[in-house]
Amino acid sequence: MTQLLESMKQQAFFKRISLSSPAFLLLVLGVAIVAVHLTLTFKVSGSDRQITSVLFWLTAAYLLWERQDKLEFQTGPVASLVGALLLAVLLIKSTGYCEESFLVAYPFFAGIALALVAAGFRGLREYWRELVLLFFLGIPEVLLAKLTDPSPLTAQFASSLLWYSGFNVSLKGIYIHLPGGSVQVYSGCSGVVAMTQLLGMSILFLMLLPLPWKWFQKLVLPVAAIAIGFIVNALRVALMAILVAQKQMAAFDYWHAGSGSLVFSVIGTFLLVILLKILIEVFMPGLPQPEEVE
Repeated sequence: MTQLLESMKQQAFFKRISLSSPAFLLLVLGVAIVAVHLTLTFKVSGSDRQITSVLFWLTAAYLLWERQDKLEFQTGPVASLVGALLLAVLLIKSTGYCEESFLVAYPFFAGIALALVAAGFRGLREYWRELVLLFFLGIPEVLLAKLTDPSPLTAQFASSLLWYSGFNVSLKGIYIHLPGGSVQVYSGCSGVVAMTQLLGMSILFLMLLPLPWKWFQKLVLPVAAIAIGFIVNALRVALMAILVAQKQMAAFDYWHAGSGSLVFSVIGTFLLVILLKILIEVFMPGLPQPEEVE
């Protein structure tokens, strides 16, 4: 049955697509917008940002594909003009120097522009799922970094972990001191990136999975995602403090800016998936279990 429905969707899609149809033109425009963003991301950002960007764009495309037979492409001149101007600003900015904050905000504003061009101002409501998803790809990171700096809290939590683990540690502001050396927990290591990335992953899971949860139940996963990101990052800071104290600078570089930083991102995502599985079992205990086929 699933294969039949998928085949019917493909047939309906190709019937709507022609070289002069609005759907085809929007598809080409959307692919170009995504290609520009991913090209810049792979040039400027780290591997964790690259993987996250690809995953979020693919999820947005999947959400559109799932209801592509219900989409209507009717817009107005004002909305089209606003969308075109916004796209022009993004593309012009893309030709020059692109800072990290621009790259994380680019998908959301590009999504708004495409929604306006595709369906006018009502497109903001019609494509709200995709827009929410693209918003959580990077906007919370920019906002949180502007509003607050959790570096002192991260340093305090990391030093507490070291103290409870038996290390002779002292804390002065954002400096963690061990007998063999000290580390500074500056804003880049505060955990903002880890917390907001896992927050975005939690929203992605909620968008993909049709979970009949109440709103306060759905709120548990994003809040827990922020907590997991903070704790995992604090563990990484504590590890780097130990490596500095032991004069293992090669290992420090690996876990600080090398591939080791990606390992902690994977650990955080894995813990979030485990939590999601537990929440599904807690909030939906009556679901029938699949029967084993003999």
